[in-house]
Amino acid sequence: MPDPSRTNKNHPKTNVKFWRARCKPTTKGAMLAVLVSAFIAQTFLVYADESPSIVLSQEAIQGRRVWLENNCQACHQLYGFGGFLGPDLTNIASRIEITQLVDQLALGSGQMPKFDLTDDQTVDLWTFLQSMNESGTGQARNPQLAQPGNLKDRRAAALASIIAESASPQAAHGFEIYQSSTCTECHSLFVESAIGAPDLSRTASTLTQDAILDVLEHGRPPRMPPTGFSEADRNDMHAFIDFMGEHRQDALSRVDDLPAAQSFWSSVPWWEFD
Repeated sequence: MPDPSRTNKNHPKTNVKFWRARCKPTTKGAMLAVLVSAFIAQTFLVYADESPSIVLSQEAIQGRRVWLENNCQACHQLYGFGGFLGPDLTNIASRIEITQLVDQLALGSGQMPKFDLTDDQTVDLWTFLQSMNESGTGQARNPQLAQPGNLKDRRAAALASIIAESASPQAAHGFEIYQSSTCTECHSLFVESAIGAPDLSRTASTLTQDAILDVLEHGRPPRMPPTGFSEADRNDMHAFIDFMGEHRQDALSRVDDLPAAQSFWSSVPWWEFD
């Protein structure tokens, strides 16, 4: 007599669904269990981390509320987390004074709108930014942009070498002010920046000395706030701007002679991922 399982395609022994139900996917189940376990372990480690965290004062907590209610995080970052239309503000309190913050909020700048904050709200926000500054260094940078030989750093190196050769103390100090202040967050050397800030090496040919000093002191609403520099620093910044204009072509020619940064991917230690 013939075996029913060989002639009847609906017989349990030949039914595909039957065998799929009988043969459970134990391998996939095990992999899923491992992934879920890893997720649970990671979650536990994150929330069980006992590393010290900053304790905010009541004023700083109020300042954080001002930060969130005005959606500052949509454009700015703290420790690299946030929007990217504006700079990382983790350590901004180490580079500006509260008077500059007041002017920036009242006048706006570029894509940043004006904010109608009360004096108390501004002070609270400043206290919060000071607390963030004291919590550590939070500037988040693209590893590729941090390469010593990238175009931005090559321009700075070329300009620094020319300033050193010229033995111009005013231009040298002005360059230091430029590098250490918030100027670099809007301006780029020898080129208009991505947000439309002008090329300062061309400013000396378009503005008079008095006009440059006036912009440095009072800003240029609505895009540029007052710098807060002292009179001596403003004069040195003007000397630097004037120097850049005079040596623009020489600096650009030296940029091409400096070694470019190696490819980011070639610098990755791939052996660590074997």
